[in-house]
Amino acid sequence: MSRKRVKDMQKKDEYCITAGEFAKMCQTTRDTLRYYERQGILVPKKNPVNGYHYYSYAQISSYYFIKTFRELDCSVGDIKEYLLGGEEVRFDAFVDQQYDRLLMMRRELDRKIHTIAGTRKILDQIRIADAGKPVIRKVEHSLYLMLTEVRSSPATSSGEIAEDIRRHLKCCEIPDVQAFPMGSAIGKEAFMKGIYSYKNVFSFADKKQKVYTEMKPGEYLVAVSRESDGNISRTYRKMMELLQKEKKKWSSDIYILSIVNVIDPNEERKYLKYIFAAVSDL
Repeated sequence: MSRKRVKDMQKKDEYCITAGEFAKMCQTTRDTLRYYERQGILVPKKNPVNGYHYYSYAQISSYYFIKTFRELDCSVGDIKEYLLGGEEVRFDAFVDQQYDRLLMMRRELDRKIHTIAGTRKILDQIRIADAGKPVIRKVEHSLYLMLTEVRSSPATSSGEIAEDIRRHLKCCEIPDVQAFPMGSAIGKEAFMKGIYSYKNVFSFADKKQKVYTEMKPGEYLVAVSRESDGNISRTYRKMMELLQKEKKKWSSDIYILSIVNVIDPNEERKYLKYIFAAVSDL
């Protein structure tokens, strides 16, 4: 048999795997293969006799190349550009691009994990403090707060300090500042007079920096307030009553952290707030 005949047979037999067999070998579906075929990135050969589509063993590596980069959130268009781009499209540049994209995704995922982890800690504090009334408890670690001064007047509701909240959100672009949950602070002097006007908008920060306010370990008067408790002013008054009963004084402003604060279709306010402030003996 001539060499040309052998080569022709090998070429003819190269595409010998049916679509079903190929899908099974690669642990995928025929729908996925049809999609890749339509996109022009994994194209089988059609047998002119029976109309069936056949894949080659060489295309298995191509399938896993596509699968790997699709799992890395790489678009079909980018994959197609590399596969069909010829010599001018460098493989190392393509891989570097995907590597940089993965690093960006990891940073974003780390940020989300950090936010959720911080929220879990806060919810743990809420569970401890949720005694149905204000309590005084020990806090063993420092809290770091990013503060934005409230310039609005009046400033007794979130709607009235909307512009201040927008200014504060720009601070939350700093990597170690959490946008959620966010809260507002009432100055301790105003609080003692029953004037519940906001002084600052605040968010928690992860690290100690000069621009952050540090809430040091010590005794804190804490309370949990929800819409079922009635007007939040009642909770504030109970906090003052406990402060006087225990012969304590405020060592910080009073921070009101909003976990949930929405209006339902019936215009009934739904909220869950965690209120805390450092205290010390008179």
